[in-house]
Amino acid sequence: MMNLIIAGCGRVGSELANAVAMKGHTVVIIDRDPQAFQRLEPEFQGRTLQGDVRDQDVLSRAGIEKADGFAAVTSNDEINLVAAHTACDLFDVPNVVARVFDPIHNMAFKRAGLQTVIASSWTAHRIEQLLTHPGVTELESLGNGEVLLVEVQILNHMAGKRASDISVEGGCQAVALVRGGHAELSEPDDTLKDGDLLVVAVLSSNLPQLENLIGVKGG
Repeated sequence: MMNLIIAGCGRVGSELANAVAMKGHTVVIIDRDPQAFQRLEPEFQGRTLQGDVRDQDVLSRAGIEKADGFAAVTSNDEINLVAAHTACDLFDVPNVVARVFDPIHNMAFKRAGLQTVIASSWTAHRIEQLLTHPGVTELESLGNGEVLLVEVQILNHMAGKRASDISVEGGCQAVALVRGGHAELSEPDDTLKDGDLLVVAVLSSNLPQLENLIGVKGG
């Protein structure tokens, strides 16, 4: 299980906190408004903390030094950028995700090396995937969930491998390669580069093996 901190208890933050806490993760959710915590389910097993998500003392009280993941999901892009940047650069949180409302701001987040999710109706689910399965994001579930389409983020240690190397025994196949925002069908001999996204079809039962292959800690 993972130690997760969620900055902002609005609609997305509360939905995200409820979802990850229900799955057994340790969750601390921060908001300046104590009334915001009323959005959490009565069964919520995490911890609430009133304060400014940009305040380093508040983040320390939330246990950020031991956090596996941090999600900045307030309704303000500038606050999310500062909070996420603080978590990443000052506290070395290994997996930081920020919600972005204005696509124009997205480049600022990307330049800071932050994972982003553009606000939409499925923002909470997308962020949950990024937090609990860093490096592997579920895009689609096919049939009754037997097969998943997932997006694998190619990191530096995987650069130079071929698309066919991203494979596990029993069922896993590269489908498409996204590089520089351009997608094309994947070929087995495609050489992967840092920053690429590889779309893979995998049996749901083999997802843990895929995560182990690329060296991520799943939840």
